[in-house]
Amino acid sequence: MKQERSASWYLMVILRNRRFLIGALAAVMIPTVIVSFLLTKKYTVTTVIMPPEEQIDVGLSIGGMGMSEFAGYFGGGMGFSLPLMTTMSDVYVEILRSRTLIDEVILSTGYLDSADVRDKYENDPNVGMYWARREFNNNYTASVTPSGFIEIKMTTDDPWYSVRVSERVVEVLDSLNTSIYLSRAQRARELLELKLEVADSMFAAASAALTAFETEHGVISPDEEMSHLISTLASLKQQYLELRANASALSSGFSSGGTMAAIEMERQAAALLRVIDNLESGAGAAPDSLFPSVSLEGYADIQFEYARLKSDFETALVLSSTLRASLQQTAVEERRQDRGVRTLDPPGHPGWKSKPKRIIIWLEVFGAALVLLLTFVFIRERVWQFRATHPEDWAEWSVLLGDLRKDLAFPFRRSQPRDTSSRSDR
Repeated sequence: MKQERSASWYLMVILRNRRFLIGALAAVMIPTVIVSFLLTKKYTVTTVIMPPEEQIDVGLSIGGMGMSEFAGYFGGGMGFSLPLMTTMSDVYVEILRSRTLIDEVILSTGYLDSADVRDKYENDPNVGMYWARREFNNNYTASVTPSGFIEIKMTTDDPWYSVRVSERVVEVLDSLNTSIYLSRAQRARELLELKLEVADSMFAAASAALTAFETEHGVISPDEEMSHLISTLASLKQQYLELRANASALSSGFSSGGTMAAIEMERQAAALLRVIDNLESGAGAAPDSLFPSVSLEGYADIQFEYARLKSDFETALVLSSTLRASLQQTAVEERRQDRGVRTLDPPGHPGWKSKPKRIIIWLEVFGAALVLLLTFVFIRERVWQFRATHPEDWAEWSVLLGDLRKDLAFPFRRSQPRDTSSRSDR
């Protein structure tokens, strides 16, 4: 047994069966080579799209929040919040893989005829589109490269048709991107217009109240302490608006952070509101408060009323001017013409086929056939040796194999008499 398992034994078996192995490999490889030359050539066109830019607006700020962010919360949001570790390139890839884009490309490039499903589509459009979409997805990929670029690969039988389909994919992506951008910009502009009306009414009410106060009590010239109180109130009110805006954005889904974060922001906003009420009434902030402390000694009630009205006026003024600037910026963005998809490598003739890779096919078929043939030869050799060295044991196996052959042939033997009898009747 040790000798049988040695390398010399395996080599001897291979050399002994060399004619069989060569003949069987030739019988497998010759048709494989012929079929590989008959396979249809495939051409893959690769298109690389540059990652979309995420715009960052620099401008006014309220309580540490940027103008566009603050106005976006009050105006419903210009964009949409992305999940953790998601980029705009990932959003583009999802659009490229969407059924909307694929169906549009299929119907506008004659892919139904290329996939040979035109008859199915005419009989049942849903079934035809299913098979066309399935064939399209087998030859189409869209992915994000490690550097963040978007790579599109399209494979068809004709290189120029691959180019045409790839160009159409980019066109539909650009159209969908522009449509989504315009719809969101229009919605944001409309919401900002409504919010600006509210802010203007707040500013008009605060201005009228301050004017009425000055008409009744005269113009008050605040000293340094009173100016500090007014600026502190204005800052706290801006922070209060920021917290309420953040909490509202979290609750409505315009931003990500969770319900607990929204509840915490609401709690902080309520604490700020209590401090604002205390400052406006002259009670002052708590000694252990984290908010700025202001000296309120020696001021009359009328001065606290003036500080409240003046801080309301300044807050409404900043809010109104911020929303107005954001509305102008939104209108400019809505009319912007350079937001199309930018291609780094546009679709072009690949220059050489991508499929079939004949060398790989030959090597794979040769390797699989060689392994199967060697396995068969070694097993057959061991069976022959077992039959020669253990005739008694082999007799039992022979009987068992004979019974198995009879069982497998039983249905055919049973049907044989029926056919014979029918012939004899005739």
